[in-house]
Amino acid sequence: AARSAPLGAGGDGATAEGGGPRPVAEAREDLADRLQQYLAGRGITDLERAVLVGGHPVDLLFTDAGENTAVLIDPGPGPGTDPARHLRLLHARGDLLTGLPSGGHGAKPCPVSRAVRVPAWRILSGETALAPLFD
Repeated sequence: AARSAPLGAGGDGATAEGGGPRPVAEAREDLADRLQQYLAGRGITDLERAVLVGGHPVDLLFTDAGENTAVLIDPGPGPGTDPARHLRLLHARGDLLTGLPSGGHGAKPCPVSRAVRVPAWRILSGETALAPLFD
């Protein structure tokens, strides 16, 4: 039932602020755990979580076939946020990552060759929904 409320909103619909664990951070952590399990099942072991690439936060960074891929988990727009603007900004953020040096603390040190936006619904749907993003 707690997951049915919009991320960042309390039971009364107000945005969660300060004090105690934040629901948004917990949800992102859960999504990252699920995605990491999926990638491990595909044999990807060179992986870093919650890393900065060129000063930009990245949820996961992994090396596959000698190339680094930056993963941006998209939980969707927050309450009161324009969905189109949210999507444009997330894609622009991903575009900034390509070519930046990365890795060295789990992933192999090399430039980011691609950035992938992973909507939260795909992670929650499982392997069938995730496979097209990583093939």
